[in-house]
Amino acid sequence: MLEDLTVRIVTTLFYLISLLGVAVVVWGVAEAVIRFLTLLAGHRGAHAKLVRKTARIRERLGAHLLLALDIFIGADIIKSVISPAWEHIAMLGAVVLIRVVLSYFLEREMERTHQSAQSGRLSDHNGEGE
Repeated sequence: MLEDLTVRIVTTLFYLISLLGVAVVVWGVAEAVIRFLTLLAGHRGAHAKLVRKTARIRERLGAHLLLALDIFIGADIIKSVISPAWEHIAMLGAVVLIRVVLSYFLEREMERTHQSAQSGRLSDHNGEGE
């Protein structure tokens, strides 16, 4: 009886946390799309300015995706509590490894974009026209 209740609680937590991760992804994508469409609708400046602002949109989207990946990993760890068989633990390990690799490369891409913007390569004064 207590074990069934624990399984139900942990399962509910897993789904709630997973839903939170989905909400973070949807929020990030919606925000990025709205910002990008607003940027395109009001674009009047140099091409470099558009590139710089688009890079900022990508950075924010990347931050949302990284947060969501961390939330999904947390949900998977919680799920492993109710099914601690080696098969499920191996599956969790594989999922965590894939998500960690994705997070690593996404974070590297965000850092590279940010450094490019900081170094002036995406500034309005690099000689590019419209």
